[in-house]
Amino acid sequence: MKSQILTAAALTTIAGIAGIMTTAGTANAASLSYTASSGDFDTTDFTKTLSIQKFNPSLGTLNSVTLDLTGDIKGSARFENRSSRSATVGVNLSSDINLTLGSDTLFNLTPSNLYAYQVARYDGITDYAGASGRTINGLSASTSDTKNLVSNLQPFIGSGNVDFLLSAIAQSNVIGSGNISSQINTLAKGDLTVTYDYSPISTKVPEPSTLLGFGLVAGFGLLSQNKKRQFQDSKS
Repeated sequence: MKSQILTAAALTTIAGIAGIMTTAGTANAASLSYTASSGDFDTTDFTKTLSIQKFNPSLGTLNSVTLDLTGDIKGSARFENRSSRSATVGVNLSSDINLTLGSDTLFNLTPSNLYAYQVARYDGITDYAGASGRTINGLSASTSDTKNLVSNLQPFIGSGNVDFLLSAIAQSNVIGSGNISSQINTLAKGDLTVTYDYSPISTKVPEPSTLLGFGLVAGFGLLSQNKKRQFQDSKS
């Protein structure tokens, strides 16, 4: 019975060390995320600063930086078809949303949405309503993109903030007949998330090969004691 217990203990020791080896390399990466926003929707055109905290080098070695930018726009429009013929009128809500860092353009987003309306010939009243006109609220569009940086990471490292410039330039328009009165408003905003992927400073965990050596010595030591005990038992 004692021999069986010792053998089981030896095998458990070796299995435990193998488990440690399996997990020894899984805690060598970490990530940290920060976000910045231009705020609520604002009338285009505008340029705003988005500030993100830099990576603290005391945490470890920065391996890569992932940037996620979302550009949202909303708007309203009104138009009156003053043609003697009916027409299909298109309301195109659109904006260029750019993010730059220094002289580098990181993103060039173009959220857009095209709305189409069928209206009758001019009804004689420019009221942006009735059969020949429309007043539209609640227009919207959104788009996003991701960029991963693995080189030239120095601007992201240190104390303080890294400052990006977000610009929004309206490209909205109303497309219709040759005789049309129209007005369109475009508002925009941008949201940025920056994720730092890094290797934390080592806590000097033994290498897997070292752990294996310790495990084998401990395991075979227990097995050796087991054989000795079996030999002594057989002589008595």
